[in-house]
Amino acid sequence: MIEPAAILAGFGLGIGLGVVTGLPLGVVNVAVVVTAVRRGRRAATWVGLGGAVADGIHATLAFSGLAALLATRPQASAALALVAGLILCAAAVMLVRGRTDASAERADRAAGRRPFALGLAMTLPNPAALTAWVAVASTLAVRDRAAAIATAIGVTIGSAGYFAALAAVAARAGVDTPPRRRAVTVIAAVVVGGLGVVALVRGAWALAR
Repeated sequence: MIEPAAILAGFGLGIGLGVVTGLPLGVVNVAVVVTAVRRGRRAATWVGLGGAVADGIHATLAFSGLAALLATRPQASAALALVAGLILCAAAVMLVRGRTDASAERADRAAGRRPFALGLAMTLPNPAALTAWVAVASTLAVRDRAAAIATAIGVTIGSAGYFAALAAVAARAGVDTPPRRRAVTVIAAVVVGGLGVVALVRGAWALAR
């Protein structure tokens, strides 16, 4: 039996979770900031939307109980870690080599496919992010399926709203000179690349065990 109150409560809870879980420093936060600095708010918002959709998918898997199956398959988790590590390392290279000229900005405004795909790819295959949502789901124990779906939808909306706000703030931060933009880009690339290397090491270690 569908309970509207439970659905509304789950939706509101999901929005809150989407905002709160976006606050800790993560790869999407870094990507949103550097994209806002280099290419503007709109492209950065698309990056955040990709990350928010990945968060929503993770939340759906976690609240439905499907993600818990990953814990019984360490090889699959290790493989996902390797994939995530490769994507993050590739993203670090893209951040350094990405263009900041007017044509690149116009391309991002015309279509958000690439920034969206970047945000999605940086989060979706990350087993650590999925595991975190499993822990959240086990703590909250949302039993009703409709409420669980509403919670996951709320997570997507809350996460997207947070990243959109972050993109707006970063775009207005005043990093408007090439040296400063380059410095922000290098720092972001080091952070993202470092997390990618960590994921690769963890995945390779888990497969070798």
